[in-house]
Parts: sequence; structure tokens; C-alpha cells
Amino acid sequence: MNTEVPVQVTDLRMIGPKWRALYFATVGAFAGFLGSMAILGAEVIAARLMGFAPFMVLRFYATLHDGASALLMTNRNFLLDAIPMHLAFGSAIGAVFVLMVSKRNVQKFAAYLAAGVGFGLCVWFLNFYLLLSWIQPLFNGKALIVESIPWWVAATTHVVYGLTIALVSFPFRNDVRNG
Repeated sequence: MNTEVPVQVTDLRMIGPKWRALYFATVGAFAGFLGSMAILGAEVIAARLMGFAPFMVLRFYATLHDGASALLMTNRNFLLDAIPMHLAFGSAIGAVFVLMVSKRNVQKFAAYLAAGVGFGLCVWFLNFYLLLSWIQPLFNGKALIVESIPWWVAATTHVVYGLTIALVSFPFRNDVRNG
């Protein structure tokens, strides 16, 4: 009786091409989650530098759901609105970033970081000036986020987001076999 099992030599560290999109979307979602955590930290620091309460910038984001009542210091629900929204949206667009750069086969570290910074700035511009500037007034009568958060704070924190997703996802860029 032959008890030997034929061994197929494969590199188990590599992902097959049929799993490419799912793999990179998962890496991107995780990178986006960490990027969202970084941006939340940067927003707390920015609020303190501007002389605001630590979570004031997060309160402005919560105005999407709660309106101006999110700005009241007695309102503690703003954390339940702002943080999950930020983490979920950041995870989703982190997946988009990694899927986009995986299609372009960006190999150089500096180019990958530049792509992350560019992506973060695009997210900031699209969200603040093309989406929030007209959608928040529809719900709350005023674009509280765009009018209250200085553009340089929003741009800088989104650069932090882009750098974080690029730094986290860069080591995984070559994990999928070609064919």
C-alpha cells in the first residue's frame, strides 16, 4: 500500500489571481480603518491646536445626523454618530484606494505614498466641496462641516489618512500571483 501523498510545490504566501480583488479590498478596508483611526487622532490634535474641545471636529461630523444639536456640550451621542460613520466610510474608501493602485502595479515606495496623499486630498475635496457642501444644507439647513472646519485642517487630516492607507497597504502590493 502506497501511503505517500504527492506534494505540489506552491508558494503558500501568494494569493491566487481569482482572489485578487477580494484580497486587495480586504487589505484596503483594514488600511482604511487604520487610516480613519489616524484621522480621528489628527482631528483631536487639530481641535486642541485651534483651542477647541478635543472632540469638537467630531461634533461637526455628527451634525450630519443630529444637526446643530451635536454641537452642544451636553450631547454625548455625537460619538455614536461620528466615529462609526468615519470608520465605515474610511474602510470602504481604503478598499477603493488599494484596488485602484493594485491595478496600476505601483512598486516604488515614494510613488505609493504620493498616490496615498493624492487620494486623501481627492477624498477631502470631493467630500467637502462636492458632496457635503450641498447635501448637509438639504438635511440641516446649513453646511456646518464645510463652514466650521478650516480647509487646511480638513486637508491636512486627509493627507494623514492617505499616508496611513499607503503605508499600511504598501507591503501587500505583491502578494497576488499572476496567472
